[in-house]
Amino acid sequence: MRIQFDDYGAARTITVKIYHLILGALPTLILCATALAQTASLPPSDDDAENKSSRVLSKPYRIELLVPVNIENYLENYLDIFRAQKRKDLIQEDLYLLTDRAADNAVELLKTLGYFSARADARIDDEGDRYVIYLAVVPGEPVTVESVDIRVKGDIENDEGTMQRVNGAMRGLWQLKKGEPFTQSAWDESKRRILEYISSRSYPTAALTHSLAKVDKEKRTVALEIEIVSGPSYVFGEVTLSDFQRYPKEAIQNRISIVAGKPYLQNELRRMQSDLQGLAYFNGVVVEAIPSEKEPYIVPVEVRVEEAPYNKLDVSLGYSTNDGARIVPKYAFHNIAGRGWIFDSALDLSEKKQGGELGLQFPMRPNGYEYRLLASYHDSEIQGWTSRVGRGGIMRARTEGQIERGIVFEHLREERYNDHGRNDTLQATPLSYRWTKRAVIPPNNPRRGYVIQGEASVAVKGLATDENFVRLYGRGTHYFPVGSRHIALARVELGQTITENPEKVPTDYLFRAGGSGSVRGYDFHSLGIIDHSTTVPGRVLATGSLEYQHLVVKDWRAALFVDYGDAADRWGDWDGKTGVGIGARWLSPVGALGADLAYGIDEGNWRFYFNLGMSF
Repeated sequence: MRIQFDDYGAARTITVKIYHLILGALPTLILCATALAQTASLPPSDDDAENKSSRVLSKPYRIELLVPVNIENYLENYLDIFRAQKRKDLIQEDLYLLTDRAADNAVELLKTLGYFSARADARIDDEGDRYVIYLAVVPGEPVTVESVDIRVKGDIENDEGTMQRVNGAMRGLWQLKKGEPFTQSAWDESKRRILEYISSRSYPTAALTHSLAKVDKEKRTVALEIEIVSGPSYVFGEVTLSDFQRYPKEAIQNRISIVAGKPYLQNELRRMQSDLQGLAYFNGVVVEAIPSEKEPYIVPVEVRVEEAPYNKLDVSLGYSTNDGARIVPKYAFHNIAGRGWIFDSALDLSEKKQGGELGLQFPMRPNGYEYRLLASYHDSEIQGWTSRVGRGGIMRARTEGQIERGIVFEHLREERYNDHGRNDTLQATPLSYRWTKRAVIPPNNPRRGYVIQGEASVAVKGLATDENFVRLYGRGTHYFPVGSRHIALARVELGQTITENPEKVPTDYLFRAGGSGSVRGYDFHSLGIIDHSTTVPGRVLATGSLEYQHLVVKDWRAALFVDYGDAADRWGDWDGKTGVGIGARWLSPVGALGADLAYGIDEGNWRFYFNLGMSF
């Protein structure tokens, strides 16, 4: 509303009157405001404190919940009257108010589980030493899904390929199938999944524009409707990098996998972020992509980094039953010759194995491969078998999504002997190929998925090698979720070295078994060819394991397992040994900790295994 004065004199008269009115009332307003402020700042009087103290519950209360077993835990977790039991300032009026609301609270909560015809009744009794609240709930029959109507509109309708993929993905992404019970959590999760699937593939501005669950209480059914508008189709724009102070941009240029003009894919952003974050050059990486609101519909990508210092020193401390106490100091310099070449070194000092490694890592090439020069020396004494190995070589590796590939060409020289006078000096120059696929969720603490590893090595006599051999090795682990919190896993390991004269094949290209990660219930590398008190490595290996892990509390699991396997010179000599046991797993803030107590059935002995690692 607008007020307009046509007569200037009248306007001035009214303005003056209002001014005098406010001026006259001002002292009164100031006094009132001061009084209110003083009152608010005063501590409560003794009478007020005494009055409130007298109203605080003087005795506890108990809740008798009369409900079917399948919804009992749910109501106990979410009903306000249960949560209020932890309060120490609860007064009698609050308790009666919570009791009055408990029935309605329970009815509303049960709707999220699909019970739209629930009835509830609550009352409170004073039984002398405590209050007892009786809450009876009849949930009725849950509603089931009668129909599902999912409409996807927008530019995506002209994208036949993406529409086919979306329609195909519906079966796996949508949780509420026709005829199944309705729950609010499944309804919310299904909508989120469908929207996320579309917005992560060329349509980052997709939006949920309509969502409706129509409940028919008489029929006990629900009809579901959602509508998603895709928005325009987007492509990637240019990738810009923040200014570098320490390292040359050329060192990471080949790791920028996003190409301008290619369809927008959210997974490409995540993959590049993860790839860059794993580089030694950076302490932190932020990849930001903001879709344009107008044509052309592009998604420019900005990469901001926090560069790491040139020098890095780490020290890892640990203990395992296999190696004993262990300390591993590591040093790295990240910018050799100002070209982003990375020099790294490590000492491995444990009770059963000592040695050191040197490496020189080069930035990724345009074809996606990385090259690394390496040299190492290790001295170990395990099960009466002493081995001193020096090696040097070059490795070429590439990672594509979940798959890692690598080729290693190395020369090694080994001196080895046992407690009974056997002494060998040998050399080999094998060429090895390694392939690994990691498809686990989540990556750091798998609950589902698998890891497969395969290796093949070949060495030819006369080419700086004492004996022809071909070594084949494979290992696989599969993780299975059990319910919503527990895990089962199965592991299989197979290996064979094909050679006429294993005495001239390096120890690392033969096999022994036993210990943590192999066959528990037996000492580390104690399964193989027994020569007096020495375990000699053999040409064949086969082990397997089944394990169940039960979540006890957050990050803590109890384990139950059975292992079976052996190493031998020939398959005809292979004689599987069995170990069974229990264990504990803890994903601690400073590293993974595991402890197992295993019984080796064939030897009749108990053995304890422990593994802890920390980095500084």
